[in-house]
Amino acid sequence: MRRGLRVLPVAVLLTFAASGVGNASSEPPPTPTPKAKSSTLEFKDPEIAGGHDHQHGGNEGHLPGTSKNMELVAKLDVSGATGENREGHIADVAVFGQHAYLATRRLNTNPCGAGGFYTVDISDPKQPKELSFTAFPAGSYPGEGMQVITIDTASFKGDILVTNNEICSDAPEAVGGMSIYNVTDPKNIVPLAVGKGDFNDGTQTVANQEHSVFAWQAGERAFAMMSDDEEQSVGDVDIMEITDPANPTLIAETSIADWPTAEVGANGQTVFLHDMQIKKVRDQWLGLLSYWDAGWVILNLTDPAKPVFLADSKYPDPDKLLGFTPPEGNGHQAEWTRDNKFIVGTDEDFSPSRTSFQVTSGPNAGTYGAGEFDWTVPINTLPGQTFQGAKTVWGGTGCEEDVNGNGISDRAEVPTKAASGADVVVFTRGACFFSVKVESGQLAGYDKVIVIQSHVATSNGRFADGFFCGAQGHDFTITASAICVGHRAGHLLFEDATEYTSAPEGSDMPALGTIGAGVKATTTFDGWGTVHLLDGKTLKEIDNYAISEALDPAFASGFGDLSVHEVATDPERSDLAYLSYYAGGMRVIKVGAKGIEEVGRYINEDGNNFWGVEAQQIRGKTYVFGSDRDSGLWIFRYTGR
Repeated sequence: MRRGLRVLPVAVLLTFAASGVGNASSEPPPTPTPKAKSSTLEFKDPEIAGGHDHQHGGNEGHLPGTSKNMELVAKLDVSGATGENREGHIADVAVFGQHAYLATRRLNTNPCGAGGFYTVDISDPKQPKELSFTAFPAGSYPGEGMQVITIDTASFKGDILVTNNEICSDAPEAVGGMSIYNVTDPKNIVPLAVGKGDFNDGTQTVANQEHSVFAWQAGERAFAMMSDDEEQSVGDVDIMEITDPANPTLIAETSIADWPTAEVGANGQTVFLHDMQIKKVRDQWLGLLSYWDAGWVILNLTDPAKPVFLADSKYPDPDKLLGFTPPEGNGHQAEWTRDNKFIVGTDEDFSPSRTSFQVTSGPNAGTYGAGEFDWTVPINTLPGQTFQGAKTVWGGTGCEEDVNGNGISDRAEVPTKAASGADVVVFTRGACFFSVKVESGQLAGYDKVIVIQSHVATSNGRFADGFFCGAQGHDFTITASAICVGHRAGHLLFEDATEYTSAPEGSDMPALGTIGAGVKATTTFDGWGTVHLLDGKTLKEIDNYAISEALDPAFASGFGDLSVHEVATDPERSDLAYLSYYAGGMRVIKVGAKGIEEVGRYINEDGNNFWGVEAQQIRGKTYVFGSDRDSGLWIFRYTGR
């Protein structure tokens, strides 16, 4: 979800356009130009917001407390993380040695607060102590994949923390890229490099924002891989050399555009790098990439400057748990087991329903892929449990203001329902939160909104029917239902778009107020995000697991987000892994050739909202560390056999 006010170039705003690369113009200016700031989180980050209302306190609105083979050792509410307007304050957790580091978003204010990370002393896991908070530049924050490693190169010897930077406001200090901190002495943390990354060949003064980062050392050199939020089409895999961590250098870019044999058979056909693990397996350095609807991809990184595609996974069709075809997709994060025989991957899915969408009139009447925004008025509560309208109308971007000052469109120009005579307003994805678009539709009198996929998110037409319904980006009174549809379907609502993949930039964008075809959509429960066990060599799926509530329509709403989020494999045992399950709590699974078995669980009596999970040994005992979005650090021990 796009989380801020960052201004996007014209090429991105014209999301009906057939050309344009990433979130930068396809024809960048010849000299460096200050890059206006807007968050592109809307494109990639369903977990920023989401329905975790009532997760803490009281006896309703969350799953009941439960515990099996999981001992709560300690919990630490970090300063500033709890209280009014602070839900979702904490993001990922990194654990190294005797310290834990909690990524902090602070997105709950307008403008957003200073993101950064907390440092926690865990030398005594029973008594964790908050040591400090390291603030990021205003308007910037971390999220996924924060990591600490030791490097020993000719330029630096010590411990470094690497973190991504995303942008949530138009503060002039805001930075993208990655940042590196010297944490050799956790009581004296020193920034080494801030906001380093892909500057689009020097045409930008602010690096593309990155969603995740993973660092490793191979021989005498050190590297980091990042997921570029702004170049889905041509290079969302950024590889930096950090041998000198004070001077990171971009050495490679690649993406699914370079892997023609990669398969995408999932429901949404939305593809982008979300997370990664890099590990030496036998004699090769391999990258395990979580690539959303393309599942999991393995790259050979023995020469990081020349990554080589080796293999990718394929979601079984139909899916094992509920029998849906095509399968859900949403490959979010994964790790190899200690012995590398297996891969445990998590699918993040905030919408437990599958949408059937039809264009009901005009020359392009037919059925197309779509999804439902789970934070809007549920379709199954509408009359006849159906989202429908005899006419649609084109409303442009639906953003609150003309973000580029170039007359593209803004909220004030959205045709009102009274003036258009249409039942449904249609906006393009991009430039502002999904939720801003829905609010714009409501203010114009509509109770039904459609957001079409942007061209840039289709990998320049390769996945023209891919759709993505992101989470809520800001608070407002929601009275409308909303769905997301593919880029092709968006064109077909308004025209015969047989040339949509090659039309000149901007030439096929409807005029504001253009009336389009009628629509109809219904939904079917298809479960929350699940866990996959893959063969570590072949990537063939062995098993698929979910908590029971995630497969039960009775838990489709009212119990928080029941999707899995992240996985951490055990540092000593190859048959154990730990899962952070948002409102589903912390789970322990046993994995092997026969599949997945849940062997431990924990949910607090007041509910939980876990984001990250790490496992590490301290004084010979393995501890499990979870970051709760609404409080801080929770520490567990698995007590099963």
